[in-house]
Amino acid sequence: MKVKKTLLFLSIPLLLAFAIIAFIALPWLLIFIGIQLEPNPSPPEITYEKFPFRLEYEINGQRKVIQDTLICEYDGIGSNEARGKYRKWRERLAGGDRLLPVLEVNSRIEISYDPGIAEYYMGDLDSSDEYQQTVADSIFIEQEGIIIKKDGRVFENDGRTINTQFSNSNELLAKYHIKLISWDSTPPIKDNFPDAK
Repeated sequence: MKVKKTLLFLSIPLLLAFAIIAFIALPWLLIFIGIQLEPNPSPPEITYEKFPFRLEYEINGQRKVIQDTLICEYDGIGSNEARGKYRKWRERLAGGDRLLPVLEVNSRIEISYDPGIAEYYMGDLDSSDEYQQTVADSIFIEQEGIIIKKDGRVFENDGRTINTQFSNSNELLAKYHIKLISWDSTPPIKDNFPDAK
């Protein structure tokens, strides 16, 4: 009788702990199973493309030009709880980097230009997505390798947006004496995504 009471006394907290874990994990498990049961998106007809571009800017009155090529490649199928299954793309510059360094302010801060995303150039934006490459909204300011300003937003080190009242072009001119003049790039392609067979 005493063994049954002890067993019952121990099993109640274990059942309670299991119920709490199941309550927290079950929705995520169901989302994961649902995503895996989705059909894969059809692969693109064009899986690799190069997009030459030219960035012209001025630092302290001295005009500079950067010319490079953005290389976009199909990278398979990804999945997450927000998008389900989707086509993954990879982008890099012909020079090997992902960003164009514009100015190294000091050992901790570097200002770089982001040439854009592969989904845009490869014609694979979702119908609800809007994307337009502009000169002023593509500057990154990195601090010790952590992006702190991107696309007109200021980020804390953990990546959370803390201020959306920020104008890249005005701050760049006032604080760093950088004036972005022009951005010329190859237009995006129109890719086909035939149904998967």
